[in-house]
Amino acid sequence: MALQARAEATRQAIIDAAVDVFNEMGYGDTTLSDIIDRTKITKGAFYYHFPDKEAVAGAIIEEGGVRVEEATRRVTESTSPSLEKLIRVTFVVAEMTRNDPIVRTGSRLRQGLDQISPAGRRSYAERLEHYIGVAHAAVAEGDVLDDIDPDELFEAVHTMDLGCHQLSDALGQDLFAHLARSWRMFLRGIVPPENLPYFQEFVTRQARQCMPPDQEESP
Repeated sequence: MALQARAEATRQAIIDAAVDVFNEMGYGDTTLSDIIDRTKITKGAFYYHFPDKEAVAGAIIEEGGVRVEEATRRVTESTSPSLEKLIRVTFVVAEMTRNDPIVRTGSRLRQGLDQISPAGRRSYAERLEHYIGVAHAAVAEGDVLDDIDPDELFEAVHTMDLGCHQLSDALGQDLFAHLARSWRMFLRGIVPPENLPYFQEFVTRQARQCMPPDQEESP
């Protein structure tokens, strides 16, 4: 047990070091030696856990995906109205992307998909199952216009969410503000007019809960 615990600790130390180096230098400019030096282990210890840099990237994507999947499931399995769940889960993932280095780095690496690891594609697919059922429930509950196809609703929400992450990352702009603006526009096309004020305010509340105090006034 002690040997296994030490091995797991070393593996995690490699992942944590790689996250730091990838964030500082970028994935492409990071060498295997950079990761080994940052971890302060021997090459033999590294190769015991990973065959190459790509495998470490895959492990980061996998671990970040597991953390997001667990958080997403907590939202989608709650008793809240389903459209609220769809909105809330995008902000939960955004908050994890800001606060959790492994989730943030995994998200950036995942954009490379198969160029880095098949873990990228799997992590997208795992996220989809949470959205699909909730989108169907949102239409059935009457908070979404009844002529909207739930599968198309799910696809549009997922695409909007991914686009907000990529755009805010590329431009160095606030992710929560992007999400709030996108949701407010998006809701105009899917929500019955009598329900729109409530869900617009719900989006604003979600953004304010995530934003630093000095940004709350302008989501």
